Amino acid sequence: MQLILRILKPYRKYLIINAVTDAIGMFTLLLMPYIMSRIVDGGIAVGDFDAVIKSGGLMLLFSALSLISRLIANKSNSTLTTGFTADMSNATFQKINRLTYAQYSKIGPSSLLTRVTDDIWNLEGIASTIVYTAVTVPIMIIGSAVLAFSADWALATIFMVVIPPVMVIVLLFMRPLNGMWDKADKYIDEQNKIVRERLSGLRVVRAFNNEEKEHKRAKFATEEMSKYMIRANVRAGYIEPIAMLLLNLATVVMVAVGGIRAEQGLLARSGDIISIVQYVGLLSGALINLSWTLSWLPKVRVSIRRINEIHAMPDEDILPSKEQSFSKNSGENGYEIALNGVSFCYPDSSKPTLKDITLNIKEGEQIAIIGGTGSGKTTLARVIMGLYPPTEGSLTLGGKDYREIGTRGVRDRFSIALQRPMIFEGSIRNNLKMGSPEALGEEMLSALSDCAMDGYIREHEDGLDHFLVGGGQNLSGGQKQRLNMARTVLRKADIYLFDDSYSALDFLTESIIKKNLAVRLKGKSQIVITQRVSTAMKAERIFVIDGGKIIAVGSHGELIKGSSLYREICISQLGKEAIGGEINE
Repeated sequence: MQLILRILKPYRKYLIINAVTDAIGMFTLLLMPYIMSRIVDGGIAVGDFDAVIKSGGLMLLFSALSLISRLIANKSNSTLTTGFTADMSNATFQKINRLTYAQYSKIGPSSLLTRVTDDIWNLEGIASTIVYTAVTVPIMIIGSAVLAFSADWALATIFMVVIPPVMVIVLLFMRPLNGMWDKADKYIDEQNKIVRERLSGLRVVRAFNNEEKEHKRAKFATEEMSKYMIRANVRAGYIEPIAMLLLNLATVVMVAVGGIRAEQGLLARSGDIISIVQYVGLLSGALINLSWTLSWLPKVRVSIRRINEIHAMPDEDILPSKEQSFSKNSGENGYEIALNGVSFCYPDSSKPTLKDITLNIKEGEQIAIIGGTGSGKTTLARVIMGLYPPTEGSLTLGGKDYREIGTRGVRDRFSIALQRPMIFEGSIRNNLKMGSPEALGEEMLSALSDCAMDGYIREHEDGLDHFLVGGGQNLSGGQKQRLNMARTVLRKADIYLFDDSYSALDFLTESIIKKNLAVRLKGKSQIVITQRVSTAMKAERIFVIDGGKIIAVGSHGELIKGSSLYREICISQLGKEAIGGEINE
């Protein structure tokens, strides 16, 4: 709730305006039945039409006041709800951008998407609704009770007896709603996750003929989501008709009792029956509004909890004072990276992805990490970059522990080309500036040339200003990877990491880029993550990973002789003829 109050703080004046205008509107409504009873008893009953006209004019005045207050409230409420929703969305989006990879993976992109859209939308009217209910319901209940008792105590007693049963019914039906909405939201997350997976892996699903299986997954998530949503809505829907039944029964009893009391001469004025019946109607509206708000609150509570889970996650400890003092001279071996007994397990997994990894990468060394799909290559890259902290073991850079250097201190020394090229909507120039904001045009062209992307620039008259569609949809897979690498090498860093960045390139283009980068990045550490032997074979050392473990280390020639897995990969990709000579040596 502290988050809600913090976001609402700039809108206090609108909350006050809402409260005041709502109170004015309620007081004018309360006075209407009283004026009506005066018209009946003091005007119509005695034939005093001047009194009728005066009282009617007063009712028109109060109606106009109620209308004006309602218009002001609607204008204020519109500003409040739109501003609150926008600020909450911005605050949540900014927080998501500050999450670590581990925190991001713990919630998952599918759940984050529904939280920043559906859950925030559920909170859109929370402030105005709570203010309206908190102001109007007490005024209506207390005011109606006082004015009803002032008219006739017996009828007012009937009027008040109906309130406790209505509230008990509301509370009984409301209790299970919290759990129902919670489960419904979890299946909304699951449904969103399945849809995202199907869209991103559509070709794989079709290739393995798993469409029926995926349909069943989506069907199950949809049915479970709809089951809990229907149950919650049906249960909440019982509240209003039951409450209205009790209130209408009370009205019938009041009219009957009022008629009996009038015949017996116990009711002094017939207008009192009219006013009390109208008070029952106003009270009915207030109780229905209260019951609707209470039935809606469980869903809001679930949404608040889900959004709070994001904001409650601690920001990364970037240790700025320590990272500023970290320099090349602070370690005996420069920027040597060392992993000592590192194991890693994802938050939602019971099995470790990496197991007892021990390796070192010397400053200026070119190494490759090779393995099959699911062997743990990308996870190892993320751990080396400091995106995930190890579950066990330690990482050091230049002899200093990553935690001592700080997150920013580690990442400032890396330039990374991730496995999935991130191409943003805008010009090529703007995409490159994300790697190095201060880079000049000549530097960009040099990086593009080294990554064999200069031909694409020459094909377009606007050159660096050529427009790219979001996701790089007007680029081929190889062009995306080359632009991604150009952005990576444009950034001045000490360690360059390429995660499967050559997979979409032909062997000739790959060879040209590697020769260019060998010159451009001379003296810099290079880490290449790959499944292709052709990409790894020229590295000074190759680490073979399988099942989350480093099972062999050496040069290409050494591994062909000493590692059966590496030899099998070579044969499957290059053929026996390509490695026959090295095996015979």
